[in-house]
Amino acid sequence: MSNRRGGTSIVINSRPDFIDLPDQGFSISIGSPYDIISYDNRYYLYQNGWWYNSSDYRGPWNHIEENRLPDRIRRHRIEDIRRYRDVEYRKHDNRDYRHNQNERRDDNRR
Repeated sequence: MSNRRGGTSIVINSRPDFIDLPDQGFSISIGSPYDIISYDNRYYLYQNGWWYNSSDYRGPWNHIEENRLPDRIRRHRIEDIRRYRDVEYRKHDNRDYRHNQNERRDDNRR
């Protein structure tokens, strides 16, 4: 899809992974070239200063004015949402690391 804001294409071939942000009440993509928020059975994508929404992660993506975003999303700056994502990801990453370390110790005891 070519969007009218900046002339770039938004192409998503596979479903992105999402991480829940429980304090914010929505999820955000991880490991994706796009910032995609999943909230209330809709997707909201931020790219180059513009917001888009869709009922499917593959699109079609429709431009949406920032003041039309759900309040749960609109009340946060994109920089803060990215920071929340990174903090939450590190929590999960550390838990997975600790879990794997404990499994290795158990394996070594056998």
